[in-house]
Amino acid sequence: MRVLIEQGGVVIYPLLAASVIALAIIMERFFYFSRISREIPENIIQQVKESLKQGKTQEALKILKKPYNPMYSVLYRGIIVWEEGYIETERAMEELKMILFPRMERHLGMLHFIGKISPSLGLLGTVTGMIKTFHFLSLNVESQQLAQGISEALITTAFGLSISIPALATYYYFMNKLEYVVKHTEKRELELIHYIQKIGDQHA
Repeated sequence: MRVLIEQGGVVIYPLLAASVIALAIIMERFFYFSRISREIPENIIQQVKESLKQGKTQEALKILKKPYNPMYSVLYRGIIVWEEGYIETERAMEELKMILFPRMERHLGMLHFIGKISPSLGLLGTVTGMIKTFHFLSLNVESQQLAQGISEALITTAFGLSISIPALATYYYFMNKLEYVVKHTEKRELELIHYIQKIGDQHA
């Protein structure tokens, strides 16, 4: 690490800061998404429907009480008010979605920014390194000093890319998982609303 800092020039410092921030975001988001199941199984939905059909609201809520899982939380909120009708159920779930889903995107914008800016910082280091190299050439200095400028150019470019590639890869991984969770939640939400509407029609 010391060699990296010594040979990377001034640009290496913002790159190091970016790498630390990106790593922290990746670890935090991996931990967050690892607690969220990919989807709500069909058997869970069937158990919830059966409980609602029998008027056992608390049993349905117990089935869906999963901490840290926005998909279950959205349906949970809807079932709390389901006896007021499908319109109130839909409203309650939509309100909670507007709170929970943005939390899933937390820090991902910064991760995307780091992934995009890191190659540019690496390129800046390349430019400064080449400027230093040509400056040494004009002074007819020893080859060791010329190597210093070239080393700075290569190190910052490589380091910038080594930050950008995993940052963007994990960003798109998280965004794809988020998109799937959102779509699956909306699917289960509509399924629940239609079922509650059906129950209401039968009791009308």
